[in-house]
Amino acid sequence: MPKMTASSMAPRKSRFASFTLIELLTVIAIIAILAALILAAGSGVMKKALRNRASGEVQAMSAALESYKTDNGIYPPSDGTLLLTNTYATYDGTSADYQTNSQLLYQALSGKTNYNDVPIAGVKSYMSFKTSQLGNYTAAAGTTGPGSTYIQDPWGYSYGYSTGTANSAANPSYPYNGNGSFDLWSTGGLLSTTTVQNATNVWLSNWQ
Repeated sequence: MPKMTASSMAPRKSRFASFTLIELLTVIAIIAILAALILAAGSGVMKKALRNRASGEVQAMSAALESYKTDNGIYPPSDGTLLLTNTYATYDGTSADYQTNSQLLYQALSGKTNYNDVPIAGVKSYMSFKTSQLGNYTAAAGTTGPGSTYIQDPWGYSYGYSTGTANSAANPSYPYNGNGSFDLWSTGGLLSTTTVQNATNVWLSNWQ
């Protein structure tokens, strides 16, 4: 019978040493930090992609508006409610003012009233739009008929469009005939009903 020695009688250590609680917490903390960095980087990439898309759409519509003016002598008229030069301007891309003027823009550039309509006879189309670029403006309460299609930015808010200008203190706005210039912009995902001028810093527009 083999002789038992002190070393042979000592308990054998496991081949795989266990992690201590501190080591586990350290690993979890490192994983959490890396996950946060990855999410932050992904969010930044997404925001940049949305802004690049909005900027490209503004440029494309601006070019289409120039073609429209070449053929018609004027830019498509807006209703004069979106004025960037006074406190009557709104920065809420979901408002009826935004959607109504974007609707007018869509009709002028696409040659259609709604995205599922056939082109209006004798009306030229200056630009085509994907379904993802369009929203449906619901008709006001008490009116009849379907809503009308408007152009929305990558954040799902209506593009702003205006050929209006300030007239006087007594009559702050009026529909402009479009012979001058136009303003076309996205609020850059900012949803605000205030008139704080700093809000325009995130806009994507044709004047930048």
